[in-house]
Amino acid sequence: MSRKILLATATVVGVTLLVGAIAVVLMARGLTSTAEDELARQALVTAQLIEEDLEDLRFRPGTDTRQQVDRFRSELNRSLGRAQVVGGQDVIEAVLRLPNRTVPITEPLIVMPKLPPDTSDGDVVTIEIDGRNMLVAVEKLDLQLFDIVVAIGRFEPLLPVKEVTVALIAALGIGAMLTVSLGVWLSRSVASRLSDVSDAAREVGSGDLAARATVSGDDEITDMARSFNHMAAELEDVREREQQFLMAVSHDLRTPLTTISGYAEALDAGDVSQEDLSRVAGILHGQTEQLSRLVEDLMALARVDAREFTMAPETVDISQLTSGVVDGYRPRADTAGVSIDVECSEPLPILVDPQRLIQVLDNLLDNALRYTPEAGKISVACRGDGRGTATISVTNSGPGISPTDLPHVFERLYVADRYRAQRPAGSGLGLAIVAELVDAMGGTVSCESAPDIGTTFLVTIG
Repeated sequence: MSRKILLATATVVGVTLLVGAIAVVLMARGLTSTAEDELARQALVTAQLIEEDLEDLRFRPGTDTRQQVDRFRSELNRSLGRAQVVGGQDVIEAVLRLPNRTVPITEPLIVMPKLPPDTSDGDVVTIEIDGRNMLVAVEKLDLQLFDIVVAIGRFEPLLPVKEVTVALIAALGIGAMLTVSLGVWLSRSVASRLSDVSDAAREVGSGDLAARATVSGDDEITDMARSFNHMAAELEDVREREQQFLMAVSHDLRTPLTTISGYAEALDAGDVSQEDLSRVAGILHGQTEQLSRLVEDLMALARVDAREFTMAPETVDISQLTSGVVDGYRPRADTAGVSIDVECSEPLPILVDPQRLIQVLDNLLDNALRYTPEAGKISVACRGDGRGTATISVTNSGPGISPTDLPHVFERLYVADRYRAQRPAGSGLGLAIVAELVDAMGGTVSCESAPDIGTTFLVTIG
């Protein structure tokens, strides 16, 4: 990440400097071109002004040449002075070219001796004067017997290109330095924070689920750290619940195994009398059933978790199926002194896997019988919404579930150790199996409860 940030920063700086350099070059060329055009225009205007001023003067052959040159020089100097005041040029020079000689109009001549030999009318050239570059525009006036050549020059263009260029390059340089500094700081900051999350991830990967990333700031990395900490907390909670689950399962396995082992040793040693054989056989049978039920539930939960079971949906009358399952539990309920009422008279045809639904109802009724006290009541009802969805409710008059435990009733063995069952026989995995099976059938299951009043489980399918 830090390398990418530095690479991106360097790219931005490089592109900025390149664009800035191109902009400087283009601006310098533009300003120079503008300055040359303006200077050429001023030279042309100056030449036109001189031509107008000299319109009444004529060079007459045969008269005193020196006197006529002096008269032209005087008039030209006045025109050049006026042009320099108007145009603001740094230098204006002119020469009078006679057939046999060249006469300077302005003295001393500084610019003209340095003009390139091939300079012609209308040219704008650059020469060096005292170490400084000067733009010079040249104009030529063709008169009858002689020519007048005018050169005007300026040390600077219309705008100070050099100063602007230096300032722009300096600004770009400072901006580049700040960008690089910011990129380095940002990359180090991001790398440090990501390294903290990475270290925490390695600790979690090595088994330390209590490791947490430092949460600071308010950006995407902070959100990632929070998400990581949430994940680590969930993993830690899952491990704790798995340990509790294994301990509970181990206890539930050990209890019948201990009983079976004890009576088996007694039978092997001949310590059980003939009269007690029937009682011991009943105990062994009961413990074997308990052990078999726990193993079957563990296998069923494993298959449900892995979705290693098939679904065979068909149209089933939910009311009739539910009533049939309830009738199968009446003998156990009568033995426990618990009454079961069922309200499922209205036909409710629903597309569902009947065997999986029977498995769900078995677990809900078994759970209700475990926690409903003697003389208590279990109520089962079926309701339809008229749109192809049915809800089955199983209500018991047991001790109820506290609001703290209610969100966890479908977790494995979460509630089993907190509430005293009236009939402990069972694996404690039934509600977890119910939740997984209902989800696999595309339905929902929920629980409503109030302490010391009772509990209702609602299964909605369809």
